[in-house]
Amino acid sequence: MQHIPRREFLTRAAGLGAAGWALEHSHVLKAMPAAESMLGKVKIRDVQTATIQTNNAAHLVKITTDQGLFGLGEAYVGAGVLDNIAVLKRFVVGEDPLQVDYLLSRMLEGSSGHMGARASAISGIETALWDLAGKVLNVPAYVLLGGKFRPKIRVYHDTGAPRTADPAPWVEEALRSKEYGFTAMKFDINWESRGAGLMGRPYKYRREAWNRSISALEQSQWVRIVEAIVKALGPGYDLAIDCHWEYNLRDALRFAQALEPLNIWFLEDPIPPENAEALARLTAATKTPIATGENLDSRHQFRPFIEKQACDIIQPDPHRCGGLLETKRIADMADLYYIACACHNMCTPVGTYAIAHACMSIRSFVALESDSLEIPWWKDVVVNNGGKFYEGGYLTLSEKPGFGIELNEAVCKQHLAAGSRWFGA
Repeated sequence: MQHIPRREFLTRAAGLGAAGWALEHSHVLKAMPAAESMLGKVKIRDVQTATIQTNNAAHLVKITTDQGLFGLGEAYVGAGVLDNIAVLKRFVVGEDPLQVDYLLSRMLEGSSGHMGARASAISGIETALWDLAGKVLNVPAYVLLGGKFRPKIRVYHDTGAPRTADPAPWVEEALRSKEYGFTAMKFDINWESRGAGLMGRPYKYRREAWNRSISALEQSQWVRIVEAIVKALGPGYDLAIDCHWEYNLRDALRFAQALEPLNIWFLEDPIPPENAEALARLTAATKTPIATGENLDSRHQFRPFIEKQACDIIQPDPHRCGGLLETKRIADMADLYYIACACHNMCTPVGTYAIAHACMSIRSFVALESDSLEIPWWKDVVVNNGGKFYEGGYLTLSEKPGFGIELNEAVCKQHLAAGSRWFGA
């Protein structure tokens, strides 16, 4: 095979504009000379955090360098995440931020893998590394993850639960979501959740917290609610229902089969997420599409669910499962079985934009979750275009380097969580 020197390759590429290879339009070609000149020239100086209070305590991550550049990311919510970030940063400080996969491996090996709060901490750091690498190379982060398959990202609205058996408030919530411009939405049907019962909230319809059962009364209420929402929305809207891994196999299957005439988009986590064989049995026995994945921490945990074809849609959370590259690897593994990918997301706009860059690069991607949009200032965590964020149920990314975002420091500092400092200040 003939070897073509880099300079000659770039010259030839620049002359192939009609074929889409024009140098000025190719982010990959733009990155090549920068990668050659910047490799090893930037060193990570520190990893800092700041927590802002939305519906959850959102942990923002900032990686600073000796060249003044910095990357932004976000870790998953939960106790112990900040402590793990403080420990893990020793594996990346002093290193080259362009070596993202290597640094991810250092954190994994140095901390004996990733589970729970450690997985969330690793994901937050890894995410910020992609923003930083894009800035170092002056290209959008999705370019470094393989390029984009779509011009914008479809978003579905997680609407929560009105906590009543009356369908009317659920319909009102659905129509409000429709007014936002979304064409896809999800409801939490288990408003009498196990967690609520364990915290002392009395049940009205559920019998008890422990045995994972769905009573005939509960199922009939749920079906009436879903029927009312589907009717109110009309054609052209995708509706998903989340059970939050609460129920036993037989009752969950009865509910999934009862939903079949309504042709919902998917039923998420109807049974606990630990047993791939059980979920595979449920998935094979119903026409209702089944989704799972937000509780799985790595591609190794996703592997049995994919290989056993235990679901129709995998739903990794990039800020829990190891970051953007791990999410892409999970999606690519699932795509071998033609299983679609819809990303779980509880983040601020920082994490949402980060995930969107991974979604751009995933062939099998179908939609990204949105949470906390009802908080008036949520979209203003980052500087945005005239106050807009989602338009027509989609998120459009800029062509700026990294994630293309800038923090609105005034808004963030106004909503710092109790006890949090602004990136070490």
